Amino acid sequence: MTDFSSDALSTYLSGTLGDGGVTVDDVVAHTEGWSRDTVSFTARYREGGDEVTERLVLRAENELQHDIDDESLPGNDIRTEYETVAAAQDAPVPVPRVRWFDETGGPFGRGLFVMDHLEGEPPITWDPRDRQDLYDAWDSDDRRLPNRFVDAAAGVHSIDGAAIPGIEDVPPDEVVTREIDRWEELYRSAELKREPAVEEAIRWFRANAPTVPETTLVHGDFRIGNALIDGDRITGLLDWEFARVGDPLFDLGYASTRYFAGKLVEPIERPELACSLLEREWFYDEYERRTGRTVDRERVRYWQAFSAFVMLTICCWGASQYETGSSDDVRNAWFQYPVPGLIEDLLAIIEDDRL
Repeated sequence: MTDFSSDALSTYLSGTLGDGGVTVDDVVAHTEGWSRDTVSFTARYREGGDEVTERLVLRAENELQHDIDDESLPGNDIRTEYETVAAAQDAPVPVPRVRWFDETGGPFGRGLFVMDHLEGEPPITWDPRDRQDLYDAWDSDDRRLPNRFVDAAAGVHSIDGAAIPGIEDVPPDEVVTREIDRWEELYRSAELKREPAVEEAIRWFRANAPTVPETTLVHGDFRIGNALIDGDRITGLLDWEFARVGDPLFDLGYASTRYFAGKLVEPIERPELACSLLEREWFYDEYERRTGRTVDRERVRYWQAFSAFVMLTICCWGASQYETGSSDDVRNAWFQYPVPGLIEDLLAIIEDDRL
């Protein structure tokens, strides 16, 4: 990670915030977000004669993203992510207020943006303690957190993705082919060994492509682990780098995968709960009620299978970056381990259609 020390941040922010120098302390590097370098910090400065103290977050390209062509990366460039979060501020979606985007990043030498800090923590569904908290939220009488998760999905899909700079508009009849082509190309670029089960799945995706009647903005990584939770509230939906125009049911299928309910290899305690938080059928029914959009269960099933392919592709890509020496981040080496479980999940979904 780039040196986002108190001194470096103070130098960068002075002259941008307030009327003079900026003092920075309480810097925290957030290692849970692997796609960017993210730090939070407390900034103190004077503005109009008043003393201002605020907690902010800086999100920047990591070294790999800065050094290679954006077209070969799994997600959007950082400017598009900034524009997407900015657009979401006008929708019924909890997101942090963005302050500014900086193409060069001053002394840090890479694209970045700054936003407000929000209270809350992202639950880790692979942690049994966090899973239990989510189970408790589902078992509660009011189900406030599950309801707010559905509200967040509906809010994302109310955004006009085509109006966001950097997001390409895609007609409904081209969406599925675009998705398959995009992720198969990335999978091929990261393929360390040929896996017959994945080849079978790719053929299945093309042979069983659903008809998509409409497109909206999709978050692309919609799950409870990308939400800040404070009690029974979702204070912020994060990590918008996979946002694109697509089938809104993609996000529902993605959130419904067993992987994001906490399954790596071994079965989990309550596999009927999407994201360990809400029963899938309840999720779909409540989404229909909020949006008036019919949730075609077969389409959700398709995207659930496809999402397992997306995740195993991202895992293969991360592992290949470490294998080839493109990245020395040892976390990328870990990405090889979820792949067998994801293949198992994918094949279980399409099992009835297999020869």
